Parts: sequence; structure tokens; C-alpha cells
Amino acid sequence: MKVLYDTQVFAWQRFGGISRYFVELMRHMPKGISPVLPAPFFSENAYLPDLGMRLPVKRLDIGSFRLRKKLYEWADNSMARQQLRGGAFDVFHPTYYNDYFMNAIGRKPFVLTVHDFTHERYPDLLPDSRKVIKRKKRLAMAASRIIAISENTRRDIMEYYGIDESKIDVIHHGYSSLSSREAAVEGISGPYLLFVGDRKGYKNFSGLAEAFASLAKADRGVRLVCAGSPLSDAETKLLNVLGIRDSVTAVQATNAQLLWLYRHAACFVYPSLYEGFGLPVLEAFGAGCPVAVSSTSCFPEVARDGAVYFDPSDPGSIASAVAGILDDSDATRSLTRRASAVLRGYSWERTARQTAETYRKSM
Repeated sequence: MKVLYDTQVFAWQRFGGISRYFVELMRHMPKGISPVLPAPFFSENAYLPDLGMRLPVKRLDIGSFRLRKKLYEWADNSMARQQLRGGAFDVFHPTYYNDYFMNAIGRKPFVLTVHDFTHERYPDLLPDSRKVIKRKKRLAMAASRIIAISENTRRDIMEYYGIDESKIDVIHHGYSSLSSREAAVEGISGPYLLFVGDRKGYKNFSGLAEAFASLAKADRGVRLVCAGSPLSDAETKLLNVLGIRDSVTAVQATNAQLLWLYRHAACFVYPSLYEGFGLPVLEAFGAGCPVAVSSTSCFPEVARDGAVYFDPSDPGSIASAVAGILDDSDATRSLTRRASAVLRGYSWERTARQTAETYRKSM
């Protein structure tokens, strides 16, 4: 069976869970499935070399970034439509929600992976939400099969779109180590809590900041390290108001450095109000880092008994969960052993095998 993918996500995502998901799928497809990914017109994606693909270097030094992005998108979509009309494939699997291909695919089946409903739940926080929402719903309604990356996402698909569950296959992400080696981050020492990723609205960084402030007042002797973008002016102001600015560090880390941060953290804290899957939980499990995570959304489904849970709407609950990890070393060792057992249930081979079965069902 020949499965055709497009280059949507690789054109705009340098790092990120969605592009990593598709690369791992293609790398681990079982025998009998031939993945076909055209080379994108231009990409800086960090994971494509894992497929043996040399990154294109046809950067256009004209106009604004927005104009170049539109030109790259037009070139990639034109190439994809040409391949779709050629029909030399059995199943098509688009890598994001652009519906450009609907007039070119004919009667061939396509499978859509729905990752989350952040645009629908938080439209004011994300760019082009109205366009993404409209396109995603159109594709979901037309798809031969839908892959939901968690039971939580499956419920969202049924709630928002009214699609029958018989059309949806729940297939969890797999796990692979961030890096084959670790690299220390200069200036980070002593016990610290770790926060990873974006800090906008629903990620609930403000709730974590309030919880950390109460831990700081109790003289816990820990810092807060944020792996991600530099602190914004608004975040700096919040930390100053809470009196914890000097105890919070933001670092932009490579995968090797992120692995080091996980391995040396006293606790990884994930206070997000909503996620489709929550891959950083598995990253922390893989590094042997104790995890405190929200009790909402997909997290109990993914982390199971390998994490300590808290109410993300209550900073006191967050602080209490973290304090429990800091104070009870025996319980924490037991927690990380359970996390290791949970992690063994996640593999990209399994994800790819189940996805191949979805491809077969779509035909």
C-alpha cells in the first residue's frame, strides 16, 4: 500500500509535536506500507533529516516573510495537487488542516489526524483560528477515517462535529528519547522545578507562578526553570508582583539540553488546562523526572498512575502536589518506577502499526 503525505506542517514548523509525529509515523511504518513524502519547496524542519531527506535550500530572498510563506505554500500545494491527480497512491494523509486538496483527490480515500481543539476552545489566543476551525471541520466531515490522538480528543470530535465514533480511531503517540546525549545548561544548578514549552493563556503559567510563589515563601529552596522562549514583559511584571522574579530562569534549550534539564529537575510541572496528548509528560517519564500534572483534559489518560495530579485552577493544589514530591523521597522513587512502567506502553512502532490498520480500513 502506498500512502501519500503532503508537506503542510513541514513548511512552517521547525520544531513541534505535529511534524515530529508524522516523521516518526513514516520511520516506523510496518512492511507493506510505503510512505511517500515529496520534498518541500523550502523547510527548516529539524526532524526531516531523520528520514534521510536533505532540507531544501531554495529560500526566496524577496518580499516579507508573509509573502515568502504564501509562495512556499502555493508551490507545495501545487505539487501536491499534481500528485493527487496523478493517482499513484492508495491513501492520502494530509499533515495539517489546509483543505487545498479537496478538488484534486477525486474518489481516493484520505485519513485525517485531529490533534486537539485548542483553536476551538481558545480562538482569541491562536492566529487564524476562524480559518483553521472552518477547514478542519470540512476535512473531518469528508475524511474516510479520523485518527484522534487521545480519547479526550475523540470526545471533542464527537462534541464539536457530531461525528459518529465508528469513524474515529484513537491512536496514542509513541515515545522516543529527545536525544542520544545530554548537554548541560550553564547557570542552572541546585534543585529546580521545570516547566517546558509555550506559556500562553491555557498553558496556565500564571497559575504555576502563583503556586511557586507560595513554595518560595515557605523557603523550599527551589528555583523555577522555564524551557522555552524568553520571558515576556507581562510575565516579568507578574513575577515581580509575586516577588519571585530572581528565582525564575527562562532558557532556550536544544533537545540535548532539554534532556539534561529533565534528568536533573526535582519535578516537572505541567499545569496546562487543555492538551490533545501532552507529549512532554512522556519526555519527563523517559528521563526519570517526577511529574506533577493537571487532573483535567487528556492527562489522566496519558500519565495514568505515573504522575501526581492537581487541580490546575487552584494554585494551592499545584503547590501541594509539588511539595509532596519534594518532601517524600520514597514516594517519589515509587512514582518514577510507575512512570517507567507506563512509558513501556508507548512506542512509535505500535502507533505506526495501528495507523496502518486505519489506512486499510479507509479503503
